[in-house]
Amino acid sequence: MAAMVFAREAQGIPLRQEIMRSKHGVSTSLGNEKSAYPEMWYEDQRLDHFNAEDKRTFKQRFFANFGHFKPGGPIFINIGGEGPLDGKEVSGYLTNALFANQTNGATVALEHRFYGKSQPFNSLATEHLTYLTSRQALHDLARFQQWLIANRSLSTSIFFCMGGSYPGSLAAWYRLEFPEMTAGCWSSSAPVQAQETWPGFGEMVWQAVATDSTGAVDYSVSTKLYAGYEQVAGLIQDATLESFKQLEELFHVCPGTLASQQDRDSFESTISTVVGTVMQYNNTKEPKLSAVRDIVIKAKTPLDAALDVSKFLGLMDVAGLPNNCTDNSVMSLYKVLGNITLDADGEGLGNAGRTWTWQTCNEFGYFQTATSVFGKATMYTRGASSRSMWEQMCEQVFGIEATSVSARIAHTNKYYGAKDPKGISQVFFTNGALDAWSLLGVTEYPSNSREVYAEVAPLGSHCVGLYAPREGEVPGATAIRTRALQLFQRWGRMMQENGGEVIHTADRFIV
Repeated sequence: MAAMVFAREAQGIPLRQEIMRSKHGVSTSLGNEKSAYPEMWYEDQRLDHFNAEDKRTFKQRFFANFGHFKPGGPIFINIGGEGPLDGKEVSGYLTNALFANQTNGATVALEHRFYGKSQPFNSLATEHLTYLTSRQALHDLARFQQWLIANRSLSTSIFFCMGGSYPGSLAAWYRLEFPEMTAGCWSSSAPVQAQETWPGFGEMVWQAVATDSTGAVDYSVSTKLYAGYEQVAGLIQDATLESFKQLEELFHVCPGTLASQQDRDSFESTISTVVGTVMQYNNTKEPKLSAVRDIVIKAKTPLDAALDVSKFLGLMDVAGLPNNCTDNSVMSLYKVLGNITLDADGEGLGNAGRTWTWQTCNEFGYFQTATSVFGKATMYTRGASSRSMWEQMCEQVFGIEATSVSARIAHTNKYYGAKDPKGISQVFFTNGALDAWSLLGVTEYPSNSREVYAEVAPLGSHCVGLYAPREGEVPGATAIRTRALQLFQRWGRMMQENGGEVIHTADRFIV
């Protein structure tokens, strides 16, 4: 596999292309903030919140920052998601700590079950993953919050929740499942609509590559890069020795890794989808889309553009790889996802690639395919639609029958309401205009009396505004961040005026 790895920083759904490009799945490196905010543990989390006969429990990790807290101050819960947490989550890297500092409040971050060190079992065997669901996670959060209130004497504090990406969905769903536990929640870049076949990601990559930092759009840039990817795809799909030798020279392809149609589809998908990682994190991480655009514009030919971008993003780098070659075969993906050990990442923090892929197969889909509608522009070539990387993967890795995936996804949408969650109140939905996940999120909401709002940041990428202020961020990030705090303060006043407090609802929990 190629050497470049996108770190799992704060918020962002792991993409297949990230999993393929990491030796152990998704990188868990979060920086050096561990000493300032040490890990703590909730020792009595229930394994199964829906089976009163099952008394098993596990230890769930969390982090807390009470540095500016005064009695009665608000508590901002930063919801953990599809990766391990760290002290960075409460350190000021995200806006939860900023809000806590400004309001004499505190912030806590709860790690999601089956990620990081919050492991109910000693392995990630498939039979254990049946306890990895979004509803179990929501009940984890409620039970933890109830314990925190008692443990820290916080009965006079008002709670808010926030999260980005999948945790953004959890933030909205927490308001659905346990509205009495918070005064309101911020749902950032939340793909609340589960979808099996989803060409929208590649379509947004096309749009994002065409858009410069001022918002000007030039589709010739996307057209040129896509044309180059099509030429590379043609080379990959040409199962001749001559073509393989060219790929071996260009991408240092390992012998035998393009043996099957599925292998060729996997490699093709790796090439044409890699820019999606840049699009997703454009506002918060390097490299930026502007750098990709510059490479494409300067390239003499479309093929040169595709090859130069591939080189820039590390797909030709073999440093540190076994046998000094790249293996993008479908079996290399299955091998990563099939690793059930808790040390799959080399740091004892589980295998986020495996557990998140289980969640997509079991509940959400989000299968990023090439466009299926004629005339709809996308950056993804046809190999991205191979079922070997989606429904067939669910069957081969987890034993989830491909024919059942659609029903599982439909159940998720029926339960939570997708983009129209019935009766939801006091939620702020935010998205970036150039974030593909916004296509599955709530980007507008009709005027209502339930205090539900939606805002989209122009030129924004994933989780725009959720990070603490930083130099060069898009203007919409500041606007979203400001409004989020204003809404939290408004909802807090509403609860106080109504004589409200956190309600301890023992009947909602299995004791």
